[in-house]
Amino acid sequence: MSDAPLSMTECVVCQGATQSLLDSQIRRGVTFVTYHVCLRCGFTMKDATAFPSPDEEKTQYDYHENTPDNTGYVAMFERFITHAIEPFVAPTRVLDYGSGPGPVLLDCLRRVGFDGVGYDPFYQPDTSVLKTRYPLIVSTEVFEHFHDPMATLEAIDRLLEVGGHLAVMTRLRPASDQAFLDWWYRRDSTHVAFYTMAAFDYIAKQFHWHLLHSDGQSCFTFQKQG
Repeated sequence: MSDAPLSMTECVVCQGATQSLLDSQIRRGVTFVTYHVCLRCGFTMKDATAFPSPDEEKTQYDYHENTPDNTGYVAMFERFITHAIEPFVAPTRVLDYGSGPGPVLLDCLRRVGFDGVGYDPFYQPDTSVLKTRYPLIVSTEVFEHFHDPMATLEAIDRLLEVGGHLAVMTRLRPASDQAFLDWWYRRDSTHVAFYTMAAFDYIAKQFHWHLLHSDGQSCFTFQKQG
């Protein structure tokens, strides 16, 4: 973060001042994509003018090979369960928030004794599953898609029992802006929100979540305090 111009946009996570960061490698229409980088917590949000439409999101998601036949995809979930869930949570009922087109993560969880349901606004839009609270919520490769992160996190918090656990997978943004602009993860047009550990600290304080586990890269486990 250097002498880039201050942005008029306030950080949605900590309400700190932000600065504009132009990405000259990615266009939205005829203009380059701009991000708003928080000077306090580092949270980085793509400018709303570059958000994909729901149809564009769905088209992009349909390209993903998120199926049980994708052995790398399954192995990623198995590692996530081993490190971010099983050390902290006994088998219980779980909500997979942003579950995608198939129950791959839920199937992995069922094999080790968990059971539950999935919700996804595009593929599993049954909102009846959002009318109860859960002792465990998992959300993998989803947080980066939130167009209104704090509102969505508030909705997730309402679904989580006191004492319950939230296990999250999303990649932390690189520390420097130049590294961010060289980062492959930002190239997915549906990725609009990029987190730092400082941003997660603010989020945890806001919702009274205690961080139990972080691998420092992409996996995090929180417990909701009373």
